[in-house]
Amino acid sequence: MARVRWRFLDHPVTAGGLIALIAAAATAVATDLHAPPRFDGAGYAVLAEALLTRQGYREIDRPDAPRHAHFPPGYPVTLAALWRLTGRSEVAAHVFSLACTTAATVAAWRWFRTMYEPRIAACLGLALAVNWRWNRTGGSIQSEPLFLLLGQLAILGALRVNRRPGVLGGVALGGLLAACVLTRHVGMALATAVILDLLLQKRWKIAVAVGSCCILLLFPWAVWLASVRMHTQVSLLAKGGLAERIASLTVFYVQRLPDQMTGPFVEIATVFRGTGPVMVAANAWAILATCLIALGLARAVRTPRRRIAGLVAGCSLALLLVWPFTEAGRFLIPLVPCLLIGATEGLAALAARFGRPRPRAVATWLVLAMSLPYSLYAAATDRAGAQRRTYADFDSACAWITREGSLNGPVLTSHPGEVYWQTGRHALAPTSDDPEIIDRLMKRFGVAYLLVDHERYANAPESPIPGYIRRHPDTVHEVWKRASGRSSIAVYAVTPPAQP
Repeated sequence: MARVRWRFLDHPVTAGGLIALIAAAATAVATDLHAPPRFDGAGYAVLAEALLTRQGYREIDRPDAPRHAHFPPGYPVTLAALWRLTGRSEVAAHVFSLACTTAATVAAWRWFRTMYEPRIAACLGLALAVNWRWNRTGGSIQSEPLFLLLGQLAILGALRVNRRPGVLGGVALGGLLAACVLTRHVGMALATAVILDLLLQKRWKIAVAVGSCCILLLFPWAVWLASVRMHTQVSLLAKGGLAERIASLTVFYVQRLPDQMTGPFVEIATVFRGTGPVMVAANAWAILATCLIALGLARAVRTPRRRIAGLVAGCSLALLLVWPFTEAGRFLIPLVPCLLIGATEGLAALAARFGRPRPRAVATWLVLAMSLPYSLYAAATDRAGAQRRTYADFDSACAWITREGSLNGPVLTSHPGEVYWQTGRHALAPTSDDPEIIDRLMKRFGVAYLLVDHERYANAPESPIPGYIRRHPDTVHEVWKRASGRSSIAVYAVTPPAQP
């Protein structure tokens, strides 16, 4: 009966259709189609608007509209092309992201089918379709959804080149990998993994074709970075001590790897619960689970048809361990398919050691079972909606500036892109913690309002703006404030307005 009951998972049409339907539904549940872009998403949206209005690749949210060299142009260019068809539409951007995530899930399932029998691949595809991290990010105005799709297509392209070797196929694959890097710089790890896989298979000509095409297409962006030389991501690597950074990031990613599949349990226990037995137990679980995933990925590297999964994970984590920022684990989102493979292989090795028949089937069902509880809980309790509601006070502050702000001039804030997007006013962020430097910045650009934003996300760094207000109490006065829970948002007017 069990074989008959689950036989539909063997058929590519029914299995693929089910995975696409669940992925789209789960992502849609976690998405507010009318939500404005947040944090980095606002930066991407501003760049897309600059391109759409033919102002160049510039930060038009700032009064001086400087050239931009931090985010690569792939997602802003795509967003600008989308908005040329639809107009500046937040709904269109969310729907596009949702479609990309759904397609990426189906592409990952197709990849799983090249490594496993159809039923095991379908279970992994379902685990990815309900994954809380993919669902939470999948419909957002961010670069992740597009990068997820391009990354999975690049992996499928690499497998196709392996089956049908040819220089033209290598050139096409190089172009796809370049698109990945131009969407997110971490795509360099994916490109490295694909070329390493080709070299290990002694596909020398194809590897040269892939690498050459990729480098050629990335050259204009490298020239742009060299000409701008301000706020580039490459410059971040020089910050801080390398040994201390690797040590602290190793601890961070050991804690975050299991959470990508099961839910943010370790994060809650270690970040929000402080010390005590709960934290000790969470760290013990994180170490055990991460070792199991690492074992599985190491086993994958030794098997040619699964090797690229281990190489992608290994190259990506090697880069992340020297990167000075963690983005609260956001960088791990593209690795979720690889982590599912690692968990499957690690659990299969454990099941085989205990003499279980069909160890990979057992492991896959365990992976799916671990993926479901938090995803179902998050959907039932609208955790994504609860997170969005923490932005309500910030949105109200922006609405007040738009509606009631009578002073002319830009806004000083920690999140200029969001303020510009919601108010239409130019905005800028403090460039230093020094109140006197902030004062000179305000006078240079004629700042009219200060928006003080506290605790919109966990462990947010303290804004230097309150320090300026304490140092210069006669320069500004509070005109709007709202506090709820730990968060507090306030708007200050400059009196008299700073003169440029």
